[in-house]
This record gives sequence, C-alpha cells and structure tokens, in this order.
Amino acid sequence: MKTLFCVVLLLGTLSACSRSSNLLEQALEQSGSNRQELEKVLSHYADDMLKLEAARFLIENMPGHYTLNSSQLAAYRAEMDSLYPDMSSVVKRVIYSVPWHNDFELDSCCLIEDVRVIKGDYLIRHIDNAFAMWKGCSWLKDLSFEDFCEYLLPYRLGDEPLVEQDETYDWWKVVSRWIDDYQFVPSMLDDVRLFQRMHIVGDDYLYYKNITVRGKEWLRALNCLDQCYYDVLGFRQTGIPSAIDMIPDWPTRNGRHYWRTIIDGACVDENYPMTSTPAAAKVYRMTYSHNPIPMPDGRDSIPELFRDPFLRDVTEKYVKTSDLEVRLPRDFRGKAPKYLYLAVFNDLEWKPIAWSWVKGGKAQFERMGRNLVYLPVCYRGGEMQCAGEPLFVDRMGRVKPLVADRERTVTMTLTRKYPLTYPKIQWGRAVEGSVLEAANDVSFVRPDTLVTVASMGTALNWVTLPTGTDKAYRYWRVSKQGRPVTLAELRCILPGGQQAEGTPLSSGRGGFNLKAFDGDPLTYNNYMDWVGIDLGQARTLQEVRLLPRTDDNGIAVGHLYKLFYFGRNGWVEVATQRATGQALAFADVPGGALYWLQDVTRGREERIFTYEGGRVVFH
Repeated sequence: MKTLFCVVLLLGTLSACSRSSNLLEQALEQSGSNRQELEKVLSHYADDMLKLEAARFLIENMPGHYTLNSSQLAAYRAEMDSLYPDMSSVVKRVIYSVPWHNDFELDSCCLIEDVRVIKGDYLIRHIDNAFAMWKGCSWLKDLSFEDFCEYLLPYRLGDEPLVEQDETYDWWKVVSRWIDDYQFVPSMLDDVRLFQRMHIVGDDYLYYKNITVRGKEWLRALNCLDQCYYDVLGFRQTGIPSAIDMIPDWPTRNGRHYWRTIIDGACVDENYPMTSTPAAAKVYRMTYSHNPIPMPDGRDSIPELFRDPFLRDVTEKYVKTSDLEVRLPRDFRGKAPKYLYLAVFNDLEWKPIAWSWVKGGKAQFERMGRNLVYLPVCYRGGEMQCAGEPLFVDRMGRVKPLVADRERTVTMTLTRKYPLTYPKIQWGRAVEGSVLEAANDVSFVRPDTLVTVASMGTALNWVTLPTGTDKAYRYWRVSKQGRPVTLAELRCILPGGQQAEGTPLSSGRGGFNLKAFDGDPLTYNNYMDWVGIDLGQARTLQEVRLLPRTDDNGIAVGHLYKLFYFGRNGWVEVATQRATGQALAFADVPGGALYWLQDVTRGREERIFTYEGGRVVFH
C-alpha cells in the first residue's frame, strides 16, 4: 500500500515539477546568506522522497512567514520569561504573540523573515518528529499527505515567534501511549482531544490560565485568537490535525471571530455551531501554504485582509453559498479597476471580505454567504469607492439590487436602530406580569396594587405606567409576586412631569439596588421579590416609568438622529430629527433602497435595513 502511495505521489510530483521547482528556487533566492541552511535540509532528505517532498513544502511556502521584533518586544519577552519561567513552548508562543494580537501600541518593529534565519537542524528535527508522529499515531493512518503537510507538519501556526523545541513535542507519544494502554480505538479525532485534555493539557492549561488571570494588564486582554493559538498549537503537537478558521467581519453585526477546527476525515468542519448565527459572508482558514491574493498594480491599494497570502476560503464548509456576477456601472467602463471587492457593513462602515479580478467589465465572486447585503467596491489610490448598488442575496441565492426609487416614496416609522434577538425579547417579557404597588408603611403589609405590566412593547424601551390615583404614598415598588424582577431603570414622575427623588429600596435579596436609579440604561439587576423607592413623604405620582434590561438601541428621547439611504455614489441624508418620543417618523423617503438610521448623540450599534410592507428588516 505504501509503495502504491509513493508511486501516485511521484506522478503528481512530476506533473507539478516545473511549478514546484520555480517556487523552491524563489524561496532559496530570498533566503540570502541562509541558503546553505535550507539546502542542508534538502540534501539531508535526498534519499527519502516523502520527507524531501515535505521539506520542499515547508521551504517553498516559507517566504512571507516572519517574526516581529523590537527592543520593546524583546524586553516584553524577557519579562514574561522571568515572571513565568515554567511556560511550555505552547504557552510561550501564545504569550509572546499577545501584544500584536490585541492591538497594543508598539514601537518601531522589524520583520525577521523565517527564510533568512531558520536553521537546518531545527527543520530537520521538526520534520523527523512530525513523520514519527504521523507513523506512530494509530488515529492518523488515513490522513492524506496533503492534509499532513498543511495541518500537522508546519513548524509555525501563524505569526507567533519561533521557540526552541521542548517536551511538548513529545505530547503525541504520551497520548498515544495512554490510548494504547486502554486499548482504545478513537472513532473521532475529538476522542484524542479528550485524552489530550485529560492527560496532558490539565497542568499546562492551568498554568496558562493562571498567567492570563494574574498577569499584567496586557495579558488580561487575551482574545479568541489567543485561545485558538493555544488550542491548535497543542493539538498539532498531540497528533491532532487542526487549524484556525475566522470570519473577518460579521455581516450582520460588529466585530470578527476566530475558532479552532479539527480536520477529521469522518466529518465536515462544522464543529463550531454558532458560526452561522448570525450568518457568515466569508469564512477563511489560516494556512501555512500560500493562497492567491491580489497583487498591487502601482495605482490602487490592496485592503489589508487581502495582503495576507495565508488565508484560504472555506465558506462552503459552514454555510450555503452562491456565486455572484457583478457588472461595473457604465461610468467605470474604460477605466475599470484591476480588482473588485464585495464589502459588508460592519462597525458603521463597509469592509471588504471578498475579491475578484475584473474581466470584460465584470467580476465573478464564488462561494458567497446568503441572506446578506453586499456592496461592490473598488479602490482608487488609497480610497475605497462604491462600484454599484448594494446587492441582497436571499436564502435561495437570488440577487436583488437595492436601488433607490425617488418616484416611489414611503413614510417610515422607526423605533429601533439595531435588530432584536430572541434573548433580548425575553428581557422585555421578564418584566411582564409585574405590578406597581404603593403603601405608607415600609413593610408593605397591605399595599395598594395600582397597575399590572401587560406588555413591554416591541422596541425594548421605556414603558409608562399611569398610577390612576390621586392618593399620596411614601413607598412605591415594583414586584412580581415572589419572582425576580429584572430592571435597568425605574423613575417616579410627579404631576407636571418632574422626576421625584428618593431613597432606593429593595427586599434585600438580589444584589445592589441602586442600578435601577443610576441613570445608566445599560446597567441592570435581577431584583428578588421587589425593588422600589422611599420618597421621604407621602406624594402623589402621575406615573412610573420602567426600563427592562436593554441594549439601549431604541429611540432615546433627546437624541439626534439622521436617516440615510444608499444612492449611486454612497449614503445620502434624508433628514435629521431630535427624538421627542420613542419613535421617529420620516416622510418622502425614496423607496426600494438600503437605509441606515444613525444616532448622532451616542452609540455604535447600528444596522442597515430595508423597509418592506411597513416593517423594518435589518441586515
């Protein structure tokens, strides 16, 4: 079987010989004075075809891999070594990468390119260990040479500094021995991960977590990428093929995300169940090998995402996709850009997440996520420009241009600037059924029940409870008959509209009771039994206003808002309003377009939307 595999590999190698030789020679040329170190590796494996092919893979794809260095980073690494001397190589590589993974301000850095500094003996030890792992781990018997090269062989994962090999390189031996001792046959690679976690990672991970909890300020800022580095570096040294996948920019909310994936031939890579919630426009995988990227033409800049050749499109492994053909507008003909991009709206701006060549005035985009809005964009010099109208790709893959129709206008009533989710709806429902009670004895032995909260509405905003009485009470409270009441704010309003001041009260169970009176809509508390106020004397109230736990994305009284629609060349302002209530009305808005309601006063959670059948549909 192994002989047959070698023959097939040889045929494939010969067919790609010219290309591979060119890539290898380019890498050797870039190595400069380090060339003899790389040639030492190739010479060492001259009589072992598989290891030679693996060495070529590492060297051919080595250009572009580097380590950042500066006096500041060197001092940081030295300090970490002194504070945490027992770091394994896995922990060390994660901790060393923290400053740039978390966007800390760094002094002038230089790039130390692997191809110019890596030593031949280092690569030989690494390759020999990787092949021993491939041969020695029973669960890797069906792993292809291609997957071995990409997901186990690389000496680095991404941009982490290189470190000397230590006992972690024997993790696979320990786990393999435990599995053999139990006479256990893993049916899934996740079974191997569980053995690793039980018998290897326990102490190491505790040490890692201890650093993140007790470390300096920058170590407390570890993000999901840092955790992925720890997981995948450890997985690969345990004989678990794995990689880091990422969503560069969420298409329906702010931010981006990384997660680790195990490469198991028995299943697809959908082992991160929240990837499509919300939907993904593009999913990329961090690879060691090079992938096609747009090349600068001397005129137009390339977005940062697409300057990285170590990202591979794996969107179809996670969501249903469609191919899109985008034609440039007529005024672009004759001066068409070399590349076109599709962008999604993220963090209040358009961010490119896919690219394609422009040929014959159009571009083909493959494997785009569905039920999303995209904007075709290009770059003129360093500036991004829209290159067509927004495109909505529905659940079936049908494409609908969102074109403003100034002849068919609509009147909009808007109550939110950001979509609700089911958990948020439950925040409002948690207050429903509460009652407003009043009494003149602090023990509320026989309170008067004045009103019941029937509904918190659909905007997750304030609800007003008219008291319906002229009677004066000193003590007022909101309760839910022994069940928790979750509130962000509670305000008592006197006849005439002034807010009554007083001393906050609660049953004493459920935490700090001032959060309902701190004036901050984003703080809240679960009040056991009830929460209320002592007005200091008996007073008549006109109404009591309640705010449930909220994301503060409803219409806020006093805030200034702007409504935009997307026109031929970008956002066009419709009107500006200062909110006097919890809804905004805009008349004579061009229909059929893409819209954006901007809170000028405060906040960064805002989503684009369409207006269909009198309803807002957020995207």
